[in-house]
Amino acid sequence: MERGFLITAEAEIKYSLYRDSHCNWLQFYYTITPKHPEPIKEQIRTIELAERELYDKFDIKAQTVAWKRIFSSDLINHYDEIREYKKRQASDFFISVTEQPPISNVKVSLLGFCLNNITDKFRDGAFFYFDTTSGIRHIFAEHLIDPDADEHSNSEKQTTIIFDILKKKLADFNTSIEDGVLRTWLYAPHIDADYPGIVKARKELFEAIGLNQDTHYIASTGIQGGSGNRFARVFMDAYAVTGIKKGLIHYIQALEHLSPTHVYGVTFERATAVELGKTNFLFISGTASIDQEGEVVYPGDIAKQTEHTLKNITALVHAAEFTETDLSHLIIYLRDPADYTFVKPLIDIFALNLPAIYVKACVCRPGWLIEIEAAAAKSLLPKKSEHESR
Repeated sequence: MERGFLITAEAEIKYSLYRDSHCNWLQFYYTITPKHPEPIKEQIRTIELAERELYDKFDIKAQTVAWKRIFSSDLINHYDEIREYKKRQASDFFISVTEQPPISNVKVSLLGFCLNNITDKFRDGAFFYFDTTSGIRHIFAEHLIDPDADEHSNSEKQTTIIFDILKKKLADFNTSIEDGVLRTWLYAPHIDADYPGIVKARKELFEAIGLNQDTHYIASTGIQGGSGNRFARVFMDAYAVTGIKKGLIHYIQALEHLSPTHVYGVTFERATAVELGKTNFLFISGTASIDQEGEVVYPGDIAKQTEHTLKNITALVHAAEFTETDLSHLIIYLRDPADYTFVKPLIDIFALNLPAIYVKACVCRPGWLIEIEAAAAKSLLPKKSEHESR
């Protein structure tokens, strides 16, 4: 991955991109973080202008935009402006919008991804999907919530309903949760209280559809995040694909560093690698300072927890036969925003100029001060030998 950054008058942009043999970009990841707090309308315009400058520099066309993730400090009051921003865009894309305040004390930050072999885009309500020249269909479930959520709902019931919505819709694509879903993101505004209900509902569903420790689970992040709906105890984004063989999906563990998740009663994969066309993608679940027994390592020490988390991510990267230079982006979730001062220098040492988003979000165990999710990509084409490259 090639990495770089741009500094505009009002925003900082970091990007990573993967090029083909003709130096054309194939995949493009970027983060935009405004430099200063502004009213939300102006803050969105700051991001939009920075994004336009980035697109002009790299000749990024609207049709190539696959997804964007927006992190908001106050989603209920920001939603209208975010919706207007989305309407102004020339082409549709999956948009994940979560109340997770950016650590830099601005109102919103953005993570985006562009893919240059998209052929067609479609939308059916909360489901956005696109096709590529590789014959693969990419399906995104956007901001799924229980439509009947009220003050009496609980996270277990809502999680069951949300997964049922996903299950029924995937059937329209002739796929299923167990066969097609590569990644989920489960958000709860009160994660400390509501995560047990999420875990219980997901585990029961997975058992019913044959997902267990002897088959596989799904890469996931379960984290604090608000939906903008005051009765939603949980909401979910999900990513699935059709048009690939099962043998092209690989479930990754690094047992010398991290325990399997079922050891402590949860059901997700540490990471999933998948061969899509000519690219191998790696999706690393939310990862924390955990050991081979499933225990919290270095409780109360943010610096050591960060270092241990990065070691765990490195172990998963290597277990999937990737390298750190293949990483495309990070999302860093901090329980306490004051810890940013200690964390950022360590992240910069680990991956300088890698697109990274820092947000305030409590992790599913109170003892974990930090969680990091990551992704990577690399070519599946064999490397040229020294003789061939002359």
